[in-house]
Amino acid sequence: MRILSTIVIAVLVGGIVGGAVAYFQVRNDLDPVTAFPGETEITFEAKNQKLPRVKVAEPNFKFGAMQRGTTMSHEFEILNIGEAPLKLKGGATSCKCTLSEVSETPVPPGGSTKVKLQWSAKSDNGPFRQTATIATNDPLQSSLELSVDGSIMSASGVEPSDVAFDRIAVGESKSAQVYVMAMLQDDLKVSDPVFSDATIRDKFVARIEPVDPKDLPNKSARRGVRVTVTAQPGLPVGRFQQWLSLRTNLAQAETLEIPVSGQVVGDINVHGTGWSEERGVLNIGNVKSSEGAHNRLNIVVRGVEAPNTTFKIKSVEPKEMKVSLGEPKKLKDTLLQVPLEIEIPAGTRPMVHLDTAQGEPGRIILSTTHPKIKELSVNVLFAVER
Repeated sequence: MRILSTIVIAVLVGGIVGGAVAYFQVRNDLDPVTAFPGETEITFEAKNQKLPRVKVAEPNFKFGAMQRGTTMSHEFEILNIGEAPLKLKGGATSCKCTLSEVSETPVPPGGSTKVKLQWSAKSDNGPFRQTATIATNDPLQSSLELSVDGSIMSASGVEPSDVAFDRIAVGESKSAQVYVMAMLQDDLKVSDPVFSDATIRDKFVARIEPVDPKDLPNKSARRGVRVTVTAQPGLPVGRFQQWLSLRTNLAQAETLEIPVSGQVVGDINVHGTGWSEERGVLNIGNVKSSEGAHNRLNIVVRGVEAPNTTFKIKSVEPKEMKVSLGEPKKLKDTLLQVPLEIEIPAGTRPMVHLDTAQGEPGRIILSTTHPKIKELSVNVLFAVER
């Protein structure tokens, strides 16, 4: 039996407002007609021909409850109950997820294959739903939707629930801790710490050490370790948010992911309409593709280094976002203001960068000549719709 590994990783960040369902849908960019030209509609001449027919024994899988930060998977069996070879095809997704390549080998009549969905629970407590779509050459069902439903609960074996740093001064090294605990087993192994954000990964170090059960925050825990995360000097000014992945031997938690967040502050600050200093993001919101959007922020530099500080645009993600620096304005000998123009051009394709399952925030990285602050990070939240 062939295995088609289709992996969908849902990264849900932020709270569920008013008990709303955290919903994550994978959309296939492939139109079934263009995926299998001439095979997805029945013509008069084709009515007497042998055709493929797709069937899924259980298209919806109810997984029950899973702990926040853990990963689960499920295999769906896809059958060909027709009389001609069944073709399946996956494509690029518009969400923050990955869809592995689907084998081009057709499923023979009477045959079957398996599709594996894998997802990570990174939202807060509450209902959870996730779907994946596959194109087929079945004229009566040109697309196939698979879904998983369940709920997310807090990982009682992790206290606190995230690695949260206070404000970190430029050049400062700071540490924060969490405990990973085994509540039902006497053996606990935690290893292989990996940080998700490749751009700042080298600025963090994680140390794992065993803790005597009597010193654990949850006295019901049988075993536990302390995970100490240290933020090292060199982080860009601004808000950072990523995930720490740990490998464990906990039941249903082979991979455990813990949020890591904080803010680096210094003599360089950002101000402007739509800017949140607390979150370190510019919220542009929903943008119509036909209209586009424009926003202006001001970068303010304070201190004796202000007159000598200049900026350059180092990187912009996504590349459709247009960014430019305006003419610096000296307000005082120790106060400099530099305009930062951010544009979502009219005609930009639909995309989501709202720091949700559908997409991470946009990010602007500026390099500086400041002796202590080498980079400034600006996150941008927006979604382009038709």
